[in-house]
This record gives sequence, structure tokens and C-alpha cells, in this order.
Amino acid sequence: MMRKITGSIIWGMLLFSLTACGLQTVTPPPAETPTTEVLPSQTPLPLPSPTIELTQVSTTPIKSTDYENLTVTQRAAVSNIQQIVWSQDDLTLTILTQNADASGNQVFGVTNLNARDLSTLSVYTSTGNRIAAAAPDGKTAAVIDKSLMAFSLVDTRSSTAAPLSKVVDYSIGDISFSPDLRYVAVTKQDSWEVILYDFNTLDEIRTLSGFETAAPVFDARFDHSPQWIVWHARGTIQLQEIETGRLTNQFSHEDFVSSYTLSPDGMILASSAGKTIDGNMMPVITLWDTSTGSEIQSLPIAPGYSPEGPGPASALAFSPDGKLLAAAVGKEIQLWDPANGVLLTSLTGHSDTILHLAFSFDQHSLASAGLDNQLYLWQVPQ
Repeated sequence: MMRKITGSIIWGMLLFSLTACGLQTVTPPPAETPTTEVLPSQTPLPLPSPTIELTQVSTTPIKSTDYENLTVTQRAAVSNIQQIVWSQDDLTLTILTQNADASGNQVFGVTNLNARDLSTLSVYTSTGNRIAAAAPDGKTAAVIDKSLMAFSLVDTRSSTAAPLSKVVDYSIGDISFSPDLRYVAVTKQDSWEVILYDFNTLDEIRTLSGFETAAPVFDARFDHSPQWIVWHARGTIQLQEIETGRLTNQFSHEDFVSSYTLSPDGMILASSAGKTIDGNMMPVITLWDTSTGSEIQSLPIAPGYSPEGPGPASALAFSPDGKLLAAAVGKEIQLWDPANGVLLTSLTGHSDTILHLAFSFDQHSLASAGLDNQLYLWQVPQ
């Protein structure tokens, strides 16, 4: 079977203010039996640095009719964020990070923030065992044992709840959660397969396979739609329906795909890659019809839209109603109307490349973070 080479991801520790507390460290799940649970230990770590807090304001949903009023209402100092996840009740913003301690050990962290003011609700850490994903329930995280042969679901808000653990007979690649919290998707490193487990019991439900390309590097995960697993390898993307195993037509690109995302209803795939237009290769955002595999339209990322010139989008995010598409292009956020391909506005404020974008479920907030060590909340004041 084709050997999958997993790419490294920029991780980092998020630093925020909180009162003195002990931070948790996950110990590896034992390998003798898949029914044994992993119990976290308590290890004190240095306290985070202060949050930069702005005045709280009442907000309205971000719409294509009032995008000109978008502004930064909250911000906080961050470092090397790997993932931003909103809770479904919009009360919690979860940040995944990675750092190294004084001894060079890799320390992975989950910081749960109050979404209103970005104050810290809880901090959970794991030394050596990678935290792969955060669930949209505002508390659950997936931790991969350093042996790559076991994983656990941990409650990052509780110091007493026992993790739910699973020992497997393959090397784990990555983990993602279905948006409806029904499934945990685990990719294999040694074969082109995804195993779906029940979120509440970790019982194995089914195996998804069939994606094939010549590329040795791939990933597969849930992305905003609970209907599909998204397979990605270099310039190829393909969707697979989780209930039937049906694969869509492949979405092929001329160049490497830098970012992609699904609309919440799963009907549109947005991807960013280079494309030849009028004889010239340029970065574009392509919108695809997932039901037919056909291209809807391409949105050229023109030089005038970014102070650094044209470049691929490093992150993409649809609004919950699917009527806005946010794209991170260099230091700015481009806000597009996907229905007509019109660039509505470009949001500036970050001083370095933006790597992560995430709309809240109520569409009142757009979170952004990048290499300038800043987390921004963009909102429309009422």
C-alpha cells in the first residue's frame, strides 16, 4: 500500500491571562488492551501573558449588506496557533497550540476562551502526545499517543473526567470530528483509509477508502459539512459520502492546493491554487459544484487586493449561511460574495500572514490568527 507521509503543521502555545492553576498533562494510553482508559496527571506550567481586551459591544450578524462596518472588537496575543474552533453555542472559542518546554519536549495545548471577551476559561496541556483536533462542543479534544497506535478523547474543561481511549492496530495519521458530533474520523498512515468511530463510545462504525492519486502525501477529514469526508493530495480533491461510501468526481487543479473548505450545506467546495487564465498562471479561488464536480467560477486574486501582491489563499471559510466566503491572502482578509464572484471588501490589521479563519455559528464573529501572534475577532457593532 502507498505510504502516506504526513506533513508538519505549525503549532504553538497560546498565551492568555488567567488566575493561578495547575495545568493537565495526558499520560499515554496503555497498549495492552483497547478497553483501558488514560487518566490525566496534573503538572503546573507557567501562567499565560495578559489578554489585550477592547471594549465589548453589541453586534449583529455579518451580512453582505453591512460588511463595510466590520471592525476588530477583541484581540489577544497568541503564538503559532494550529486550529481555531467555535463551540456550537458560540460561547467558547477553542485554540490548539504547540510549544517546546525547557527540556525540548513538545507541549501541545488546548485553550478554551470566553468568546465575548477572549478571557481564558481553561487550559489543558499534553507533553509528547499530540492534540490533533478540538470538537465543536467546546470541551472535547482528540489526543494521539506518541506511539501512534492509540488515541483518546479528553474533556479539556474537567480535571476529573476520565478520557475515552482506543488502542488500534495501525499507525494513526490524523483525527477530525464530524460537525454534528456523531463521528470521529481517524486516518491511517500506511494505507488510504479513514476509520469512522462513534463519538460517544469509540465503537468502530465503518471504513472509507477508494481515493487514489499518484501523490504520496494526502489528508482526509471532515470540513464543516457532516455529509462528506474531504480527501486531498497535492492538486487533487475528492469528496466521499460517509453513509454510502460514494465518491464524487475528482476536483483537479493545475497547481498545489494551498487551502480548501466546504460550504455548511456541502453543496460548494472552495479551493485555492494556481490556474492559467489568458495564458498566465495566477492564484485563484475556485468554486466547485460538489454534486456534479463541475466548476462554478474562479475568483482571481489580483495584485491590487493585497499589499504583497498576488498569492494563494492560506485559509478559506464560508459563513454559516453560505453567502460569504472569507479568504486569507497575505496579511489581509478578502470577503467575497460567492453567488456573483464579487470581492466585497479587504480587511486589514494583521501585520503578517494570516493562517486561520473561522466564523461563529451565529455569524456574529469572524476569528482570524496568523504569524503576527495576534488573534482578532471581527464583528459588526450594533
